[in-house]
Amino acid sequence: MNTKCLVASVAGAVVLFVGGYVLYELVLGGFLEANMGTATGVMKESPDFPWIAVGQLASGGVLATVLGWKGATDAAGGARGGAMVGALIAVAFGFMTLGTMNISTLTWAIVDVVVTAVLWGAAGAVVGIMLGRGD
Repeated sequence: MNTKCLVASVAGAVVLFVGGYVLYELVLGGFLEANMGTATGVMKESPDFPWIAVGQLASGGVLATVLGWKGATDAAGGARGGAMVGALIAVAFGFMTLGTMNISTLTWAIVDVVVTAVLWGAAGAVVGIMLGRGD
């Protein structure tokens, strides 16, 4: 992984971390609670933000790697690629979770695909810009 890809990964992670907090906690927090499924005691009282940051750094790395392979070097290409990758990951994770655990509902799984596509599209735009710097 070169320096440009590493910087793009971190930039994408920052967008995912901040955007995820805004969308999932501030905007959709009540909706998420209403669509948790039947499992109890699943959510922590206070999130462990360092672990969330590790996950977002990995997600930023996925975006930078995939968008680098795709050749996305601007905001538009990064946003399109990021939204597609995010939506596919959300469909895979959301529906496998729906089929195996009681932690969400079909409504949440569908909404999460849209939210994740928006979030990963925004992060992808930033990653695309960072990958295109200096070209």
